[in-house]
Amino acid sequence: MDFIQSVFATEASTEDQLIVLNFMLDVVKEDLRTDLLSYIFYSQIDFSREFDWPFPVTCRDEAGNEILTEKGKTEVDLAQSCVLVLPWRRDRLYNQIINIFKNDFHYIERNHKAWYFPYISLCYVYNGRHSVASGVGHKKGKIEARQYDITKLFPHVNTDGKYWYNSHTGERAGEVPDFRISIIYEIARAILKKETAPM
Repeated sequence: MDFIQSVFATEASTEDQLIVLNFMLDVVKEDLRTDLLSYIFYSQIDFSREFDWPFPVTCRDEAGNEILTEKGKTEVDLAQSCVLVLPWRRDRLYNQIINIFKNDFHYIERNHKAWYFPYISLCYVYNGRHSVASGVGHKKGKIEARQYDITKLFPHVNTDGKYWYNSHTGERAGEVPDFRISIIYEIARAILKKETAPM
């Protein structure tokens, strides 16, 4: 990304570079969050947009060994966290907006399914999307999510903004669901590199 390179070129101190990179990360995450949450308001009744799994599900190192990225479960506060959720049925969303406004949000394990990426403080919801979207909008409720450590991907996966690639073989590792996910990934990778660089 040109902007990341310009940060490195113009900001002398690592501290200042990290301030700018973290700012960029937060802004891009928020842009994607609100775009997904509000898309249903501006679209046709039956829209075709999807937002699938944001990062590669599997990844292999240079020796071909599968990299394990799951880290257990965690609680996600819908009022505080950056939650990516794309509601898709107007009637369901309408009902849940009213329901969650009038009542507490209740987490249902068999319905609410999500992944949380702790390094970038980002949650991706893939089931129970209408109630979670309403909880996010009303800033109410908590859900449980499985954790996924994207930092383990950094040495092994790269992106051109459209696809994920295995860095060692050049093979495609999946499609990027939204260009902003690849930006988030590259910013996070740059942050980790700066944080772990020897002084």
